[in-house]
This record gives sequence, C-alpha cells and structure tokens, in this order.
Amino acid sequence: EPENRNNEYVYANLAAAYQKTGEIAKAEEMYTKALSLNPSSTKLLQQRGNLYLRAGETKKAMADYDKILKKETYNEEALYYRAYIFAQEKEYEKAYTDYYKILTTNPDNNKARFALALLYSKEKKNEEALLLIDNLIERSPNVPEYYIAGSDIETERKNYELALVFLDEGIKKCNSNSRLYLSKAQLLIKIKKRDEARNTLDELRRTGYYSAQMSALYKKCR
Repeated sequence: EPENRNNEYVYANLAAAYQKTGEIAKAEEMYTKALSLNPSSTKLLQQRGNLYLRAGETKKAMADYDKILKKETYNEEALYYRAYIFAQEKEYEKAYTDYYKILTTNPDNNKARFALALLYSKEKKNEEALLLIDNLIERSPNVPEYYIAGSDIETERKNYELALVFLDEGIKKCNSNSRLYLSKAQLLIKIKKRDEARNTLDELRRTGYYSAQMSALYKKCR
C-alpha cells in the first residue's frame, strides 16, 4: 500500500509535468496509471477530466466528472465543468441544474454565478442575467469582467447609455484595467461619439498602456 501510494504520487506529478509541456497523450497515460493505483481518487479524476476538457475530449471529460459526482454529489468543480460542457452542447437545462446545485450548497461561488449569468445572456434571458451581474458587482466590485458583461448585454439590447454606465462604474472601481477603457472606446465609436472615444483612449494612455488595438481604435476616432 505505501509503495502504491508513492507510485500514485509519482505518476500524478509526471502527468502534471507532461501537461505543462503540452504532452497531452503522455499526461493522460500518467493520470490513468495513477488512477489504476487509486481508482477512488476524485482529485485524480478531476485532474484527468480537466485535461480531457482542455484537449477537446468532452465525452471523456464528462465520464470522469460523472464518476466524481457519483461519489460526491455536490463536488463544485466537477459540477462547474460538467455544466460548462452541457452549455457547449446546448443542453441548457442540464447546465442550469448543475450551476444551481453549486449555488444551493455554496452561494458564495461567484465563478458559478457568473457562468450562470452568461448562460442566461446566451439564451437572451437578459433580465435574469442582469440581476445576477448586479449581485456579483455588489459582492465583488473589483472584477472588471462583471461590468463588461453587463455592458455587453445592454449594448445588445441597444441600451447604450446603460451600457456606458456599467463601463464607467467599472473604470471607477478598476481604473487600471485596459479592457474597460477599450470596451468604452469601442462602444462610443459604435454610437458615433468619436471625440468622447478619443478622450477615453487618451485617459487610458496616461496610465502607461498602449497596444495595437488601441492604435486601431484611435484611427476610427478620426
């Protein structure tokens, strides 16, 4: 037993090393060998499942997540990634079920809450999505992705002023995040407010940031 346990750790460490170097087939082989020594390890199943998912092997990933969830019904990581696969395969009701299961047991899981908001948005359930995004901003006001997601939803609904409110609030809270400024500049250009877009880019430039995307946006401000 001790020898098996040591070998399990060796195989798992080798798998992680192969994964870092992009040698997916070898990493899979090592995780599988580790699991042959400890088939009940949910940690190893999660690691192999995540490897499969990154490699695009969603059926194999799903099989590992299902094995975990048979052992641990409310394993948050397995539920999260299984929900992600369901959403990719347009099995939205199953995805909702897994996300809600996470939030039922852990209301503080903002990662699942945000994924749920994005899924609502994808299905054009914008009011539900915005309620979740507002809740996320209240919980964690320094995450720029929340403001950008809110702005994207309002932009799609052609509520451009409300979209700008999200971005302005985001810039106040996360004033060094380039994506917020760039998103605001893009939106201002879209609604023909080129002078304001240029001012937004100038403000970003004063933070020391510059990029090819920023240069392209400057050209659209002319």
